[in-house]
Amino acid sequence: MRHAFNIHNSLGRFLDESLYQNELCECCLRSGIDVRREVEIRVFHGEFKKSYFIDLLVEDSFIYELKAAVNLNASHERQLIHYLLLTGLSHGKLLNFRPRSLESQFVSTRLSHGERTAFQFSDESSRDQASPIDRLKETLCALLGDWGTFLEISLYREALLFLMADETDPLRNIDISVDGRIIGSQKMCMLSSDSAWHLSATKHHHRSHETHIRRLLSHTHLKSIHWINFNNHQVTLRTLEK
Repeated sequence: MRHAFNIHNSLGRFLDESLYQNELCECCLRSGIDVRREVEIRVFHGEFKKSYFIDLLVEDSFIYELKAAVNLNASHERQLIHYLLLTGLSHGKLLNFRPRSLESQFVSTRLSHGERTAFQFSDESSRDQASPIDRLKETLCALLGDWGTFLEISLYREALLFLMADETDPLRNIDISVDGRIIGSQKMCMLSSDSAWHLSATKHHHRSHETHIRRLLSHTHLKSIHWINFNNHQVTLRTLEK
């Protein structure tokens, strides 16, 4: 932290994030602190693979994520928790060099992989669409059994799109209409020609979230949207129909 404060005082607050990262890594190495930058985290499931890169890994036990943003926000914290869970580490810190005074936030988690895979799956899906919905449920449960819950929702969405793909791209443009007029199109995760799926991590205001999914559905040609919601250890699959 002393090096971070010195860098902020010396270089100011208007550099790019990568420059702060380079300089902080160099200062730490010169003072005998073991630091590696841009450390790759590889995530796998079946044929799906994705890489993330940690800004600074200190002594193989502590993650520093550097920002040059107006303010630190919840998305920055979620990103760091995501990295901690993927690496099995417990502690990290966010450093933001853009404000007039260096901003920092300590982030920690004690969730183990075993705790994250002890999820409860609630199936409230429609029973009259056996084939496509069964495949979605099977793929989702296999993914959760491997990775557990609590990771960034975008990772699950990307993995499901990849794993559910066949000859056609499951992410397709769907026309949105109002009073018979097509006002544009929206990319949606398709399960079949007349059904889509929607992924969320809503912990509160579930009724409001459902209301807005139904509004979206009502302006498409689709018959249903299968809503997957992550709420900590609880994962729910519901079918919303016209």
